[in-house]
Amino acid sequence: MSERDVLIVGGGSLTRAVCYALATIGTAACTVTVVSRTGSNAAEVCYVANVRAALSTSRVRFRPVTVERYSAGTFGPILRELSPAIVLNCASHQSPWEGTHTPSAWTDLVRRRGFGFTLPLQAAIAVELSRVIATADAATQFLNACFPDAVNPVLKATGLPVLCGIGNVALLAATLQARLGLRDQAGLRVLGHHWHLHTPHRADHEAKVWLDGASVPGVTGLLAPQRSASRAELNIINGHVTALVLDALLSGREFLTSLPGFAGLPGGYPVRVRDGDIELCLPDTVTLEEAIALNQRWTALEGVQISEGGAVSLSTDDVHPVAEAPEIPDRLHVTDLPEVCRQMLQLRSRLRRQDAGREY
Repeated sequence: MSERDVLIVGGGSLTRAVCYALATIGTAACTVTVVSRTGSNAAEVCYVANVRAALSTSRVRFRPVTVERYSAGTFGPILRELSPAIVLNCASHQSPWEGTHTPSAWTDLVRRRGFGFTLPLQAAIAVELSRVIATADAATQFLNACFPDAVNPVLKATGLPVLCGIGNVALLAATLQARLGLRDQAGLRVLGHHWHLHTPHRADHEAKVWLDGASVPGVTGLLAPQRSASRAELNIINGHVTALVLDALLSGREFLTSLPGFAGLPGGYPVRVRDGDIELCLPDTVTLEEAIALNQRWTALEGVQISEGGAVSLSTDDVHPVAEAPEIPDRLHVTDLPEVCRQMLQLRSRLRRQDAGREY
């Protein structure tokens, strides 16, 4: 297939949003292969996306592939066959929406421990996919959509490739562009985190924003409409921004935005996409060390910390462990994540059978 093709893993709502947007705004000719464990989902996504592309006279085409499971054994042959320019992972073992759609004792635990507690579940598929990419004889760019603020640092600490994440700070920047009435994000710089999808408890924990070099006040108010919107609606915006990033990478054009997990860094940063690659684009008044320190602090607020050496803590000064999950270690190494993921899946299965709000 073409050297500029895209492989998307996952058949959920984010994959749909990305494909539906790319079908209409894509300027580069490419084929997008959607890999899903549910064949009907992949087929439906590709059907709708192909119709949208035809109506938009786009040169982007979509095709479905069904697999029994997400694993290195299934990813390897597909990657060898396609040699895609870009792989986008939208699959994990834990939906961020579960607490809203199907609350249980499990979602109560995640709420108390912080979303960072689910890191092993978020990272498992991304690690397998990145490991296959690392062993392939191709210059494939890997983008991860699943909790990239924390998962991408895991990939970096494991020595695995990752270009960037999508969503989270990209959503903040898109909202701010609209709220500030900007034509584009050329003068906008946003440092933010998955943590900022919700209103921080303290004003000094808010995302940092600059416009044309000057700090922007009132960020909490500017982000209020986003924070009151449903996650399903926000995924439409995430999909659109992701499609713009993919098209810029494929076409080589310039596009300024903010993205999470760039080059395995924690949290999100302003970036410039150009010439088929991505580079940091920090404000002149902020050093990289300062930006990383801010994002590490925000990561800790979500109940997880990852060191460059690969040490992982699932409890922090801000979020303490609770007694109902003794089988899950508070401190581990990135190499322990597959086993901890298995333990966490067993714990989740047990707690999902218990109602939310119960003592257990």
